[in-house]
Amino acid sequence: GGGGGGFDMTAASASGVGGAKRDADHNHDDERPIGALGRSGREIIQISVGKAGCGMGHEFIRDLVEEHNINYTNDDLRGTFQGTDLELEAHLDVFFNEGAMHKSSGSNRWVPRCVLVDLNMQDLASITSGPLGHLYRPENIIGNDEGSGNCYAKAFHTEGADLADSVLDLVRKETERCNCLQGVQFTHAISGGTGSGLTGLLMKALRDYLDRDCKCIMQTFTLVPAPGISDVNLEPYNAALAFQDMLEYADQCFLYDNAALQDIVQKSLGSAVPKRQEMNNIVALCMSGLTSGLRFKGPLNADLWKMHTNLVPFKNAHFLVSSFAPLVSKAGGAYRKAGNVLDLAQQMLMKDNVTVKCDPLNPGDPHNDIARARILASWASWRGPFKTQEVDRILYDMSKAGSRFDNYYPDWIPNAIASNICKQEHIEHGASVVYVANNTAVAEVIDYSLKNWDKMMSHKSYVHVFQQDGISVDDMQESRGILHYIKEWYNELARREDKIIDTEKMQINDRAIENEDHAQLAAEMKELMKEDMWLEMEMRRGGR
Repeated sequence: GGGGGGFDMTAASASGVGGAKRDADHNHDDERPIGALGRSGREIIQISVGKAGCGMGHEFIRDLVEEHNINYTNDDLRGTFQGTDLELEAHLDVFFNEGAMHKSSGSNRWVPRCVLVDLNMQDLASITSGPLGHLYRPENIIGNDEGSGNCYAKAFHTEGADLADSVLDLVRKETERCNCLQGVQFTHAISGGTGSGLTGLLMKALRDYLDRDCKCIMQTFTLVPAPGISDVNLEPYNAALAFQDMLEYADQCFLYDNAALQDIVQKSLGSAVPKRQEMNNIVALCMSGLTSGLRFKGPLNADLWKMHTNLVPFKNAHFLVSSFAPLVSKAGGAYRKAGNVLDLAQQMLMKDNVTVKCDPLNPGDPHNDIARARILASWASWRGPFKTQEVDRILYDMSKAGSRFDNYYPDWIPNAIASNICKQEHIEHGASVVYVANNTAVAEVIDYSLKNWDKMMSHKSYVHVFQQDGISVDDMQESRGILHYIKEWYNELARREDKIIDTEKMQINDRAIENEDHAQLAAEMKELMKEDMWLEMEMRRGGR
């Protein structure tokens, strides 16, 4: 995005992020004291920016409080844990801070570790005025009525910069309260000005600050421009500048768009007129599913680092596509067997369940130079009483050689589907799965914004709006180059051949040879494969 960001961020104290040590083995997390006896040490800070971002983040908090039995309707008990199931309370500190004790109940209040930011106080008031909104700490709600004018430059350089100091000071304080900060996540949209520009400014400053003291994951849940749905003229410029920030500062970005979310609500959930809350709830389902392994026990636990390692096999290819299953209407649910692993696995790969407009199983068209979609890496987060062996078998069968989906999983990345299992079912949808794929089809999402950018720039329309707030034409051209780079990088990965040698015909696949090193390696492999190979083991003394 360029420019801005001279913020004074005091280093965290030794008792905060700088002095905390990461747990070496998160699979043994349940051996540590929990609840009132200890902290899980895997905290996440959430920052919701702009109207759309605050809406998505608010629905996610609603999902959390309902899953963990936190009361938010009774004034005397608001924020307190209700019930006797200690597993629901054990890891509340992943997304909540423990607050003061209620005098009437004698229970501690749990406060979301969340910051809400907007340049429109009326939009913030609509979220915080309800019963759930009273859970937030008032000082964690930051805004003014300056407005961004739907312009990235205004939110990044002028109006948004006034709020950034306050936000970053709050994040510093939240960081110092953490036992061991695991990640910072943003919810935002990149069509308008606040969600794109202010988020970019905050990510830039936070990355500089956090990298001094610890290595934590910075991830975004991003609403991207959707085909046929736009009321913001500056959307292509905003999106290009925002993608540049996300490429540079974020570790992984989960993409959504309103067109796909509307289709899911209409077709899968049977709602004739999709409501914004219903669409935000789909995003919240994905967010709660991905973080369920941090908040509940299960046979296969996971954390953000493990997820990031599995999902991002190539640098700068960290734009991810999500889906959720089951997504069925109440009437249709009566005809499906709940908790069936195979049924959920089939649903999670369906195009209708994908939360962004692209074809994740595009077969490609070589005649028109359209590459087939490739799933570089993926993650399935299961919730329910699933058996590890059954989940592993079905995921293996999906990607093994000769399977229906074999062509979409490249042979040069073995075990392309990683997973975790959480025993706690979703409070509304029961046994479920969230599937996240690093799919080359995301190039379609990038291409949509790229084409609209070219149309507007061909006539230099609205360029002066950005120039008057500190972003030059050269800066805008650079962001367009970043969009093109991301698209072409994914297209290149999609076109890579699977096998260097055809094992059936014992021939070198010439299309997989890109340089002399490849050719030499292929020749050596072919020679080795002509003869039988075996391992010779020598028995040593003592039988070892």
